[in-house]
Amino acid sequence: MKQLKFLTFALATALTLGVASCSDDNDEPNPNPGNENGTVNPSTVFAAGLPTQVGDAVITKNADGLVTKIVDGDQTITFDYTPAKSRAAVNIPTDYDMTMNVEWGNDEDGVDFYIKLNKQGFIEYAYEVDEDKVDGDTAEEWWFKYDVNGRMVEMKRTEGDNEITTVTYNAEGDIIAVKVSDDDTPNGKMQCTITYTDASYTTAIANKSGMMLYDDSFRIDMDEMAPAYFAGLLGKGTTHLPLGATEINLREEGYKDIYAFSWTLNSNQMPTMFKASYTSYSPWTDEPYTYEEEPIEFKW
Repeated sequence: MKQLKFLTFALATALTLGVASCSDDNDEPNPNPGNENGTVNPSTVFAAGLPTQVGDAVITKNADGLVTKIVDGDQTITFDYTPAKSRAAVNIPTDYDMTMNVEWGNDEDGVDFYIKLNKQGFIEYAYEVDEDKVDGDTAEEWWFKYDVNGRMVEMKRTEGDNEITTVTYNAEGDIIAVKVSDDDTPNGKMQCTITYTDASYTTAIANKSGMMLYDDSFRIDMDEMAPAYFAGLLGKGTTHLPLGATEINLREEGYKDIYAFSWTLNSNQMPTMFKASYTSYSPWTDEPYTYEEEPIEFKW
């Protein structure tokens, strides 16, 4: 079974670069909005109920309906909803609404996320500390923006030369385009378009589950932040389930990946399996390459 792409990276040598590169941006969300933060409520994202398992990731919630732990193979992600102070240095906010921690098996190193919430109860800012007892800790910063409906429209991270992912929705509330840019490629380095119908489904499939596979179906590179979605922390899902995507490399002409997605639904129209395959085109090869990903199963 495929493991979801959950993790890695972030205090020390990278701190100076991370802070300097972001401090000049006047339009960043305020990482310390005082009493403006909201309350985490996963039911606003998963109105029909939280999944208990996504792929190999087993999700545990408490009596209040909050996700407290996700175990994905040898990875364990825990969520603490009490306010915290980080061990961050100068110019990094020190008061946070909650934390998320990632550990790997017997590895003594881990990743800590210090999180500020917005009024909607979603992550607005996160300071990530990647512990490394050998090479020293490193850091990464994240900023998120959402629309009035609670859907993520922008993600910025200091990793990747201040990479910015811009997400465009249609009037129905479905992602139709994703564009990624950074300091080196301000006009974009990747662009992706999403479709919701195909030869088998001429009518879009309603997303009654609220499921949102950012990386697998929307080509949005969430890395170590990915599990936060399943705790209801990264906004709401699309109105319909995506059935295809076309990803274009804007830096080098001729590179293109075309994805096809399929969903298996139960009697309640909740997904029980997601499958993805893609065909990759390159100017350096005569024949395109086709690959089928391992399916992702869901339990409710």
